[in-house]
Parts: sequence; structure tokens; C-alpha cells
Amino acid sequence: MEELTKAKIVNEEVLASSLHSGNADVLSTPMTLAWMEETASELSEQFLKDDEITVGAHVTLDHLAPAWAGEVVNVTAKLKERNGRKLSFHIEAHRGNTLLARADHVRVIVKKKEFKK
Repeated sequence: MEELTKAKIVNEEVLASSLHSGNADVLSTPMTLAWMEETASELSEQFLKDDEITVGAHVTLDHLAPAWAGEVVNVTAKLKERNGRKLSFHIEAHRGNTLLARADHVRVIVKKKEFKK
């Protein structure tokens, strides 16, 4: 199984209170999801031809615990299945040994030119 882990630092800009996704001074759900998609997207690159990219097609996310400014969050994406153009991932975000969030995410391989204006 292919996997990739990326370390991210929680700063003021990614807090729920800063992104207006809530009032808490903790890592926001939208940024947690963005970090998860970023990690899966980077892991996907090994399967692409020069004229291809991946786009997100589906996600289910459980945000289970907080992370505060200054803390390190490790995001690990694992490729579960490749079916033609569809790549399915399980992704987890941890603060130390604490599971912050988990997601199942699908990315689809497409031609770059289809997404150029």
C-alpha cells in the first residue's frame, strides 16, 4: 500500500476563529480537510502522465479532536484502491498519538487541458 505523511504546523491563519468556520481558537475543519487533500494529491502524482492532474471527487470526514496554535499535525494518506482513473484514499491526521481527524477521499485522474480556462 502506498502512503505519504506530511507534517503541518498549526498557526493563527488556520484556526477556526480566523477562517470564520467557528469561534474556537483551534485547527479548523476546512484546513484539516485541505491538508488531507493536499497529501492525497501529492501521493497521486506518481500515477500521473505529464498531461494529467487529479481532482477531488468525494470526501467523508470525521473531525474528532482539537489542535492548538504551535502544535504539529501529521497527516498520512494511504492509497486504498486504484480503479482506472479513480484513486481511493484513507487519510488520518494526528497530534502526537491523538487522532484528530479521519477521512475517506476519492480523487480522479483527468487531463490538465480539461481544467484550463
